Amino acid sequence: MRRFSLCLIFVLSCSLPSARTFAADKWIHATSPHFDMYAAESEADARAALQHLEAVRAYFSAATRSQDPGGRPVRIVVFHSEGDFNKYKPAEYVAAKAYPVAGEHPTIVALGLKPEIYEKIFLEYCEMVMDESAPQLPYWLRAGLAQFYSTLKPGEASIKLGAPPTRAFHTHPTTGVDMPQLVEVQRGTYLASRSKLADDFFADTSSNKALGKGAAATTAMNGVQTKLSQDFEGQTWALTHMLMFSPDYSKKVGELIASMGSGQDTGTAFNSVYGRSVAQVGTDLDLYMRQSGLAVTTKSFKYENSVPQVEAATKEEQDRIVADLGRKGK
Repeated sequence: MRRFSLCLIFVLSCSLPSARTFAADKWIHATSPHFDMYAAESEADARAALQHLEAVRAYFSAATRSQDPGGRPVRIVVFHSEGDFNKYKPAEYVAAKAYPVAGEHPTIVALGLKPEIYEKIFLEYCEMVMDESAPQLPYWLRAGLAQFYSTLKPGEASIKLGAPPTRAFHTHPTTGVDMPQLVEVQRGTYLASRSKLADDFFADTSSNKALGKGAAATTAMNGVQTKLSQDFEGQTWALTHMLMFSPDYSKKVGELIASMGSGQDTGTAFNSVYGRSVAQVGTDLDLYMRQSGLAVTTKSFKYENSVPQVEAATKEEQDRIVADLGRKGK
């Protein structure tokens, strides 16, 4: 009987959650000139991700004449487990696979390091840079430029520009954009609307009763949030793509950005630069997006292919990072 009891205690102790949730994870600390990564992923995956990020950052910084946010390498925290990742994710990012954390040391938190995640991490980086370096620009343009440059694809001494996002925005038609509403969106109100969707959804007892708690409710909420974010992301990407590639707009896009950077509102800037109202720009966008294919170009671009340094993260580093995310998530 005593032997059976000891076995039972052993089985139960193995099934209980660890007091140190992340103790079993083997984290690494990978560094490159502009990124500081802590990841529960392999050394090879970390090196590949940082080499991609350094390449696209080099082009983005040259094109926008910008610097790293805060003038220091951006910290990237990568969880391998979706459960671990979700523990710290704010409500407004419920459907995201990467999200930013503001603070003294700007941080991006991501789920995994598969190649499709690179774009999502770099999108958050671009938004951080645009928010800091060009806060005078309207949010739709800062978001649109971040969306546009997040899809950069590095090659051998080249960079591909204009590729559509891997985020499936085409599942929600981009045509018929409410341009007056789009150009008035503010970052704070946009994120607040996403957070409110999550709060309302989970506070709705009938929804919880119908869907059950956990996976079913989360899946349904992800669907709602994903459509909201994809509509906005897809529309701002499409509008920025038109400004960058359409013959009717591309020649004066620098003048347009300068006008809004000097304080002109979107409507005034479009009218003064192109002689078109916001509504007319919306009509042009509708026609632009009806094309069978959008332009993508490959430009010659040489960048330094630095080799990231990788070492095992110490227990103290891991504890500090996780504790920091826990405090900021409250």
